Amino acid sequence: MNLNSVREGELKDVFDALEEAFRNLDIDYYLIGAIARDVWYARGKKDFRKTKDVDFAVLVGNKTAYEEVRQFLKDHKNFRDTKENSFVLLTPTGVQVDILPFGEIEIDDGVNLDGAGLTNIKVNGFMEVYKAGTEEVSMLTGHVFKVATLPSIVLLKLIAFDDRPEKRLKDARDIANIINLYFDLQTDLIYGEHSDIFLASEEQLNKVSLQEIAAMVIGREIKKVIDKNDTLLGRIKKILDDNITQSEKSPFNRNMVEETGSSLATVVSWLKSMLIGVSD
Repeated sequence: MNLNSVREGELKDVFDALEEAFRNLDIDYYLIGAIARDVWYARGKKDFRKTKDVDFAVLVGNKTAYEEVRQFLKDHKNFRDTKENSFVLLTPTGVQVDILPFGEIEIDDGVNLDGAGLTNIKVNGFMEVYKAGTEEVSMLTGHVFKVATLPSIVLLKLIAFDDRPEKRLKDARDIANIINLYFDLQTDLIYGEHSDIFLASEEQLNKVSLQEIAAMVIGREIKKVIDKNDTLLGRIKKILDDNITQSEKSPFNRNMVEETGSSLATVVSWLKSMLIGVSD
């Protein structure tokens, strides 16, 4: 896999440090966020705006275990704290690393820390993605990481936007781009595991865009990840239904329109297709 688009050389040292910390402390983890998205975009030779952030979800049982990870990186790899966010460390070269804990550390689907700046986050969906929404990826850096799939990234972004819509408008833009590119990126999956979509009449298929098909498949793949969590499945359906209903009043929809240049009716049709997929 060509990972030049995620600054493979620069991130090798960061990945080395994180992998060493997680291995020494027996912490399981997976890659999420923009770097995870860029991994899949790189596989399909798709380019996108670059990020300097690295995001890992880490499975920990309590705050002590989480703090041990942070302390190891500070003591042995010269990472440093930030005043703005207690879940973030900066590498010696200034790369921002988000280390997001989930598992038994959670209380009511969230994590609260003692510290400065942002000290609480919601981690709905993290465990479900850990169990059923990652794939192992071999990188040219020499690392093999579990990486959240594109549908899992969409899932987590829907939740993050719903939790903090005033702070997470970029999530709507990212989801729009994933829908736009997904058919090209996952053609084999779509034809191999979702071929029933193409059993409709030719006249019906001609009325459906590739993005609508992609959105439906993303919805189906999301459902596979969260199917055992009725509460979360209901929440995702409600998030989609609310934005469909709000139409032009939805900041989520407006940001999808601005990002893609598509019409409001078009992006709403994508959300409707995703809702159909989640509801199948």
